[in-house]
Amino acid sequence: MKKFILLLSSIMMLKFVGAQNLDDHLWKDRVILLFASSPQQPHFQEQLSILTKEAEEVTARELVLYTIFPERGQQPGGGALSFTQARGLFHTYGITPGAGFAFLLIGKDGTEKLRKKEPVSAQELFSLIDSMPMRQAEMRRKRREGDEKK
Repeated sequence: MKKFILLLSSIMMLKFVGAQNLDDHLWKDRVILLFASSPQQPHFQEQLSILTKEAEEVTARELVLYTIFPERGQQPGGGALSFTQARGLFHTYGITPGAGFAFLLIGKDGTEKLRKKEPVSAQELFSLIDSMPMRQAEMRRKRREGDEKK
């Protein structure tokens, strides 16, 4: 019974730690979670390259990036994720640590919008985001603000 309670409390802690990081972005940012077995994993490197080449478009869509590996990770702004935080995110999103690559897009509302096991092209990512009602409203607001400045 003690083992069960300990296991249950560990699982609850992992879920809390994983969710805690992303709560800061709710209603402010769209979040990309890149899970990989290592920073050298080919799909991870390819996805990072795609996002880096499109940095201006990534910023325009208010995207932030978390990179998560089995032992550690990195959050937006370069801050480190601890082992516990990284494992919490693996657990929260049902990703097996060390199982390869996974791309997840989390919307501003905190819900999962896309999950892939291979790199996502810039066109696919931006088309999906641009079709979302919240993004449509953002684009209309920016157009109105631009018209008002003229």
